[in-house]
Amino acid sequence: MGFPFTKLDAIGLGWVNFQVMRRTHSTLMNQLKVDPKLVADQLGHTLDVNQNVYTIPDLSYRRAAVNQLESAVQSA
Repeated sequence: MGFPFTKLDAIGLGWVNFQVMRRTHSTLMNQLKVDPKLVADQLGHTLDVNQNVYTIPDLSYRRAAVNQLESAVQSA
C-alpha cells in the first residue's frame, strides 16, 4: 500500500521526509547565524546532535576551509 497523496507531492517534493525537513531547518538556521542552542531546542535535541547530525555546512564554507588548508600547506 502506498503513501497517501500529500501537499508535498502536489509541488513535486513527494520524496521529502521528516528527516529532510529537520536537516533543512537546522542548516538554514545555521546559515542565518541563529544561536545553535536555540535551534537544538526547537528540534528537541542536544546541541551536539543538532550540530553533528542535522546541520550540513554550506558548500561555500567547506570550499573556503579547503582553500585555507591548501594555502597553509603551500606556505609551509
